[in-house]
Amino acid sequence: MSNSILFIFPVTFALVWYMIRKIIYISEKKHLFDEPVGNRKIHLASTPNLGGVAIFATMLFVSFLFFPAMHVEGLRYICACAVLLFFLGLTDDIVGVNPAKKLVAQVIVALLITIPANMRITGFHGFLGWQEMSYPVSIIFSVLFILLVINAFNLIDGIDCLAGGIGLLTCCVFACYFWRMHEEGYFFLSVAMCGCLTGFLIFNRTPARIFMGDTGSLFLGFMASVLAIRFIGSGAVVPGAAASGGSAGGSAIAIVAALLIIPVYDTMRVFFVRLRRGKSPFAADKRHIHHLLLDLRLSHLQATSVLLVVNILALVLAFATRDLAPEFQLLILAFFMLLMNGILLTVLSRQRNNGLKTKSRYVVMENVAEKGAIGQILNY
Repeated sequence: MSNSILFIFPVTFALVWYMIRKIIYISEKKHLFDEPVGNRKIHLASTPNLGGVAIFATMLFVSFLFFPAMHVEGLRYICACAVLLFFLGLTDDIVGVNPAKKLVAQVIVALLITIPANMRITGFHGFLGWQEMSYPVSIIFSVLFILLVINAFNLIDGIDCLAGGIGLLTCCVFACYFWRMHEEGYFFLSVAMCGCLTGFLIFNRTPARIFMGDTGSLFLGFMASVLAIRFIGSGAVVPGAAASGGSAGGSAIAIVAALLIIPVYDTMRVFFVRLRRGKSPFAADKRHIHHLLLDLRLSHLQATSVLLVVNILALVLAFATRDLAPEFQLLILAFFMLLMNGILLTVLSRQRNNGLKTKSRYVVMENVAEKGAIGQILNY
């Protein structure tokens, strides 16, 4: 590995730390705040929401400074797509963007990454008997995957440190694996993201001095999807899998699923609930997992810590089942999340039955006792 690794983390950390201080100052002078108005707002004070500007600018800077020599495949397309998402997120943070237009822009980004850059998922290493995908199927699947991850991180960014914390965990794990795989360019990308997110999280702790906004969450989701596609495509070997006869490809799929399980599972769950209730899947509400945790009177940092622990447990579970077929690994992870969500629902039900009134404005339980267990979990 290049000696530049000695500098990439402190450089990105310091740059984000410095830029966010300036962004907070400018936001206060120009009154660029996320105001606590509307029934979806959780914070109580006017707070700057342009933290993503610092993350994006720092990553763009170090990309030009370090990465051309690191032979990052598709780097120019990654930067081009990041610029598009930056302006999309910035516009949404300042004046708002129609969800349909937002989705169209994301589709354009996903198509640029999968077709000209040729960064796509080409197969699942035998998952469900699927070795290689045809080119059109690969493009469609990769575009859908990128859209899912981008929007998952965008939707999970609802409380202090959550999106940044899960993003930091994801990038740290990817960095470890890319280092073992001698994928120097993507290792540097992962480490740089770790430095950026660490610098941001210092200011995002409760009481948060700044939010990452859509500018940051869209970019974070995009980078997570790019790193995940590269990770799966590299046929990553989970330590011990090869020696014990496990499937290297299957292990990579399970690791990615475990890393992204909180934002992706939550997004799919709320989309299902909204469609079941006859609403648009993009309609804003307060049925996310972090809202349910706040119903238990947990603080933002406590709710974030709970979800991070669940995320780490899912990762440990994926590693522990590395010798199983990928179908069984994903099935185990799915049941694990249903179990975690079921426990949360049970605690909320008992709290209500015991007559404890929460101050929640986020979720109203409706006919919980009349529904089946899986129906309760998915619909709550």
